[in-house]
Amino acid sequence: MSGWYLQPTFDSLTVVFITAVILVALLAIAPSFASTTERRRGLIALLRFGAIGLLVLTMLRPTWLTTTTRPQTATLVVMYDVSQSMSIPDSSAGETRYDAVQEALKGVQSDLASLGQNIEVAVYAFDSQAERVAFENGKIAFPQDAAGRFTDIGSSLDDVVRQMAGKKLAGVVLLSDGAQRVFTPRVELQRAARDLARLDVPLHTLTFGQAIDPSQARDVAVKTLADQFTVFVKNEMVVQAAIHIQGMANRPVPVQLILENEKGEATVIDTKRIQSTKDQETLDVGFRFTPQTPGQYKLTVAIEPQEGELISKNNRLDAYLNVLSGGLKVLYVEGRVLDRYEQMYLRRAIAKSADMQIDFQWLDRRRRDQWPVDLTKQMEEGKYDVFIIGDLDSTALSDSTLTLLAKQVEEGKGLMMQGGFHTFGAGRYQRTPLADVLPITINRFEGQDFDAPIREDLHVAGPLALHPTKPHYLTTIAVLTENNNAWQSLPPMHGANHFEGIKPRAQVLLETNRNVPILVAGEYGLGRVLAFAVDGTWQWASFGKADLHKRFWRQCILWLAKKEELERRDVYVELPQRRFPPQSQFTFNAGARDAAGDVIADATFQASLIAPDGSKTNVRLAPGDEGVIGTVETGDTAGDYMLEVTALRDGKALGVGNGRFFVADQDLELADPSAKPSQMASLAAITSSAGGKAWAAEQLPELIEMVKKSPPETEIEVQTKWTWPESARDAWLNLILVVGLLSGEWYLRKKWGMV
Repeated sequence: MSGWYLQPTFDSLTVVFITAVILVALLAIAPSFASTTERRRGLIALLRFGAIGLLVLTMLRPTWLTTTTRPQTATLVVMYDVSQSMSIPDSSAGETRYDAVQEALKGVQSDLASLGQNIEVAVYAFDSQAERVAFENGKIAFPQDAAGRFTDIGSSLDDVVRQMAGKKLAGVVLLSDGAQRVFTPRVELQRAARDLARLDVPLHTLTFGQAIDPSQARDVAVKTLADQFTVFVKNEMVVQAAIHIQGMANRPVPVQLILENEKGEATVIDTKRIQSTKDQETLDVGFRFTPQTPGQYKLTVAIEPQEGELISKNNRLDAYLNVLSGGLKVLYVEGRVLDRYEQMYLRRAIAKSADMQIDFQWLDRRRRDQWPVDLTKQMEEGKYDVFIIGDLDSTALSDSTLTLLAKQVEEGKGLMMQGGFHTFGAGRYQRTPLADVLPITINRFEGQDFDAPIREDLHVAGPLALHPTKPHYLTTIAVLTENNNAWQSLPPMHGANHFEGIKPRAQVLLETNRNVPILVAGEYGLGRVLAFAVDGTWQWASFGKADLHKRFWRQCILWLAKKEELERRDVYVELPQRRFPPQSQFTFNAGARDAAGDVIADATFQASLIAPDGSKTNVRLAPGDEGVIGTVETGDTAGDYMLEVTALRDGKALGVGNGRFFVADQDLELADPSAKPSQMASLAAITSSAGGKAWAAEQLPELIEMVKKSPPETEIEVQTKWTWPESARDAWLNLILVVGLLSGEWYLRKKWGMV
């Protein structure tokens, strides 16, 4: 399709028309040359009209637009599994799954090579990640063995999609036993399939291997457990684990939480009995535990070997527990006491925490004649970690107090403002230095006068049921699987403050069913800030939910103080995780800080790895951003390992830092060798709208033939346009024509004595 259109100067035909009229008018009022012949005057006018016409044409910028289509190459991705589980000989004629995959692909190599010039074939081998293999002259280069220690299908699919970014995909053909066998997948299976569906790419799956009847193979396994926990002493923590039960339907399985101290003394903290109603099911189990003594511990979720269980080394997982001593100081400033239950229950909850100290300051609103109150001396001497402002008007605090408070938050302290009749906009905090600190925006017209009727536009009427917007440390008040139910069990709030707006970098963590923001988190400088629109959490405690009330407020204070998972050490060792499979390789960071927390730049380091048998091996270190970086290679020996890093200055030891980790005695690939055709089918079904489908292994030729006969749309529209005088060639030609016309006109007038 082609056509002309104009792009006039200044996007205005009127400007071009007026310019043309003016230039023609100037010709009309030109001086008269009576002695000149009519032929000469006509020739001069013709040259002038030519120059004017060329100028007008240049201003109109005529454009010729042409739209054409051209073919675009599509890519068919073929992925085959090379993990250890593919070496199991359960295919026909006793061959391995990998042999069956090779045989199937070799049978369609020529078909793949002849798909046509518009379809390219990309072949990948994958285990924990996908790597492209050669496909040249109609031959696929197969690895000799299937030896990958893990199978991460989701991450491998994501790898391929990223590598193929910008290309049209005709589809993905996945050949595997369908089992996801990896400790921590980088990308979940379903998410990878949903990404393909979003891109309108079909996923075709072919399963190799036999699905073992779950009722015939008994096994219990601790599948997931966080590898480290950090908690303050006498603070309740939740240990969450996932237990996979196979072939033991309707039989109770006892699960233990075991605590081991630094001396190796083990204590069973709790035992829970779980029961599966299916032949194969994964159940969540949660333990609550309150450590009483600071120190380094090991936590183990363990299951005793069950009758008929063939593999028992997957019956336990270990984690490290670091119990920190407390020492947080909180300043709570309140304007209402007698008719405000929130402050009483909040102070009581914090007072029960041995690691927190709260100072309460009541600025009675009935004594406003004594306002503003200067708290700068108390704030400077108290060295508080967290500040809480209750129902307190901004006029209660002096300018110097508010300025110091904003400064301390900027330097790393925490601040929370609660809901009330004289907080946020109702308390006119938009006129104070805290306007920049708070994570919400406040309208300049907001404000609640004392002894005046309460402004309804500044508040949201209840009842208001609260629920988290997303998983977050602040809003996790119960075991993960019970968290939403825990929030639903809490009494609704009677009302809340209305927030005019949320600042761009702030996060809404709690809201109502009508999407009214209730808890908003933000940062100011180095500090953390919370805006909490309600003041009715006391109802939680009075209606039998005192444990949830205490947990929520403890977490708020710990989060504001950046103590939810922080450990401060002079010599530190940072590990990417604390649990590794055998023969892993990982890097760690180490460094040293002085008493002020500054990096000791001139420190040197030595590191060694202590194995479970007590033997030591030196670890090579390289310079890092703030310290050093080391690389560790674990062997096949399972157990507890320790990285010991010594910092030195001028040959003298500054201190020693330790990093402990486990090498888990688990072989994920062979512990459960069963193929998972149902999982492969469910992945293909996610992309069914794009044509995804689960196929039998013997249907691979039929699948390739279908792709050949029904290729994806491979034509794209391409637009080309030509505009006068946009190109360099046209611009020079236009200039030459204008100069030629004007020069010719001047030459003739000079020759004929008209100038």
